[in-house]
Amino acid sequence: MTMRTAGRTEHEASAAHVESAITNSLEQVRDILCGAQLRELARRLSHTDAQLAAQAEELRSEARRRLDVLEAHVRREIEALGATVEAHRAAGAGALGNVARESRDALAACEQRIQRLEDLVARTHRELRQQLLEQSKSFLDETRRTRDELSATIERELAAAWADSADAVAPDSPSREGAAESERYPKAERRSDEAA
Repeated sequence: MTMRTAGRTEHEASAAHVESAITNSLEQVRDILCGAQLRELARRLSHTDAQLAAQAEELRSEARRRLDVLEAHVRREIEALGATVEAHRAAGAGALGNVARESRDALAACEQRIQRLEDLVARTHRELRQQLLEQSKSFLDETRRTRDELSATIERELAAAWADSADAVAPDSPSREGAAESERYPKAERRSDEAA
């Protein structure tokens, strides 16, 4: 049994040796037939890898450069936009201040005009009251003068009528009765003037 096992082991070892020799000879044949092409292919692959790495690095640096340019541009635009917004805010605040100042000025001007109008109305009211008072006094004076003239005219007419009636009734005593009547009438007239 041990012999069999030893024989099998030797056989396996020799088979492995033969197989190894075949593999080496195949490698040599392959190297003879395709070695130059494989070496050229390996050289080209390494060259392509180097080119790809260089291009990738170039693309990275270009992308970084463009990103820096874009970032700088965006920063400038943001700063310009911020300056514009600040300018608009300042202009709006200035315009609002101007509007507020104009409103205050207009309000003050309106208050002054209202005060002037109130003064004018008060002065016109006083002048109108003064004119009414003067016209009433003038009207009262005119009425008093007219009444006095009417009273004098009536008195003359009555005195003349009494004188005519006294002459007609009693030709011998007209002067005494006419004088008595004229004395009575002026007393009554004076009493009515005092009452008025």
